[in-house]
Amino acid sequence: MKHLRMLACHCAGVAAVEFALLSPVFIGFMLLLVAGAGMEWTQQVLEETAQNTARCMSVDTVNCGSISATQTYATTRASINGVLITSATVTPSTNQTCNGVSGMNQVVISMPYQPMAGPLYTGSITLTATACYPTIS
Repeated sequence: MKHLRMLACHCAGVAAVEFALLSPVFIGFMLLLVAGAGMEWTQQVLEETAQNTARCMSVDTVNCGSISATQTYATTRASINGVLITSATVTPSTNQTCNGVSGMNQVVISMPYQPMAGPLYTGSITLTATACYPTIS
């Protein structure tokens, strides 16, 4: 019994043990927050790129007069904001029906996303952005 009382009095190193137990959880949580923020930022860039590309199809026939020119515009627009997409991920189409309105220009951007977690997450995530803009004749 005397040894148990002596053991209860010795509190040296408790903070180090608590830190050793909690720091991996805290660091993992912080990395998860950063990875989620990166994915949300990439999604926002794709949305902005799709919206501006659909608008370009409607009002700027010089830069977006053909499918390949529109895809080039979208890839350039996304790269300015730090997201690298290929022409194959951009699907522009004309005379579409969006939300019940016909005659719209539509742009769909769909790309695979690999989170920064790397080996911690081996699944597949596909980010998709769709935007419509009315055709201006």
